[in-house]
Amino acid sequence: MSGGPGRPWGHPWAVARRPWIVAAGLGLYAVLLLLVRESVLRVPSLTVFGSPGVKAMNFLPLIVCVCLLHCLERRLPPAEATAVRGVGNADRLLVAATLGTVVLIGTVFHLTFAMPSATACARNTIVLTGIALAARAWRGAALAAVVTVGWLLLTLACGLRTPADPYPWAVLLEPAGRPEAALAALLALAAGLYAVGHQPGRGRTLR
Repeated sequence: MSGGPGRPWGHPWAVARRPWIVAAGLGLYAVLLLLVRESVLRVPSLTVFGSPGVKAMNFLPLIVCVCLLHCLERRLPPAEATAVRGVGNADRLLVAATLGTVVLIGTVFHLTFAMPSATACARNTIVLTGIALAARAWRGAALAAVVTVGWLLLTLACGLRTPADPYPWAVLLEPAGRPEAALAALLALAAGLYAVGHQPGRGRTLR
């Protein structure tokens, strides 16, 4: 529900970006995370090495990524060009608040329902979002979505040396609490927040 000019949802930035779409995506992410938990999808075609199944929760970060990309691509160029406050900072705040909420959801689920995978899923959301934002700054949101999905599928297909031993680059498959995976998430977050301030390249945008 949007508000008038004096309300937060009535601000030109909020009208353009529609942050409530991200809020709805976060709600869906939380519900599905609680439902799938440790469920395994038997998809042999995705597994070149290791286990013949992948955890369903590995696909949930895409919900958050797509919602963020959609909102960031919605623009009001005239209003944003004359905005007193930096639009890029507002976009960064949206990204930071979204990922902070994802981390909070993962922590609460981990502690309340003994779901360490919830924490790992939050970390993976940060990594994939960072990749998506960097790709968006390079060639637009359409390519960013393709790159993000492609990286996830590549990791699931080729990231395991054995069913319990991911390659060093396959941080999405690391269990919760691995320091190298946490470092990768921080680096991806920093790169993504930096990229938010740059206009997308020549790629098509999401409408």
